[in-house]
Amino acid sequence: MGQKFFSGGNSGEGFHNYFDGILPTWERLERFFIIKGGPGVGKSTLMKRIAAEAETAGEEVELFYCSGDPDSLDAVRLVERGILLADGTAPHCMDPNYPGAVEEILNLGEQIDRNRIVKYRDAVEELTKKNKLSYRRAYAYLKAAAALETERYLEVFSCLDKSRLKKRFEELAGEQEDCEEKQTRKLFLDAVTCKGRISFAEEMAQKGEGYRITGEYAEIVLDAVSRNFTGGKQELFCNPLLPLRVNHMYLPKRKKFLVSCEAEIGVPVDGDEFMEKACHKTTEDYHTEARKMTEAAMLCLKECKVIHDELEEIYKECVDFEKVTERTAALVTAIRSV
Repeated sequence: MGQKFFSGGNSGEGFHNYFDGILPTWERLERFFIIKGGPGVGKSTLMKRIAAEAETAGEEVELFYCSGDPDSLDAVRLVERGILLADGTAPHCMDPNYPGAVEEILNLGEQIDRNRIVKYRDAVEELTKKNKLSYRRAYAYLKAAAALETERYLEVFSCLDKSRLKKRFEELAGEQEDCEEKQTRKLFLDAVTCKGRISFAEEMAQKGEGYRITGEYAEIVLDAVSRNFTGGKQELFCNPLLPLRVNHMYLPKRKKFLVSCEAEIGVPVDGDEFMEKACHKTTEDYHTEARKMTEAAMLCLKECKVIHDELEEIYKECVDFEKVTERTAALVTAIRSV
């Protein structure tokens, strides 16, 4: 199975999109298929088929999952051939920059029978409104959780022995070459979803060797460490609540990772060693209450998923899947020839 990521996430800022990180800045894009269409028309199914065929052929594949529905794909990247397929509908709408030369639109929405779907218009409108309302509730909880986690971060960061932290990781930081321009790829390995908290950090760490920060403040210690990296290629994997903070990182040139997850991977480093002074007791309260807010948000996201599934069922009744299958087969053939 290919490496898994989330390209966007449910955060304290609402939906935060790192779709630009799907293609690393140091890689070249040869073909980009932008897939359009409504819910239930087969976008994710098409991408899963392409990914499965590429993996069977021994290709390196990257899979980008949807934080709204972690069983669905937002995008697939065939690494060696520079081929990308992505869902180009909301909330990550996209259009070609170089039509035909690089990008091509595949509109599966053309297979929706207008005469049939129009009969469900009232239901579609009502479900869409309910979905937006449930997301608004979820994001209200996540905003509160992020505010608490921000205060916790600032308190803990002020208590860190930053010079000691930098010295401890100078071996890893020293692997940068000052002459190299900094090139950063940002994505998520963690997500707040309708199925709870999901992390792909352990799977990412199988790509190399490195360090695992442990302790109560592991993710904050790691974010502080990430600030010492100034040059070279870096893959930064952000905090789902605070998407400007770094939870994990990977240095592709050295195949080295640095993670703040509970899985038994890498060389463990006790993050508590780098506390210069004790944090105020409120940091624990902030963290506890933020977790409660996040759990409430995930209940709202479950509601969103139920509503979305109802929408999908309506659309599935109105799609000509024989034609979708034909379009999928044609795309598979086209990709084989690239």
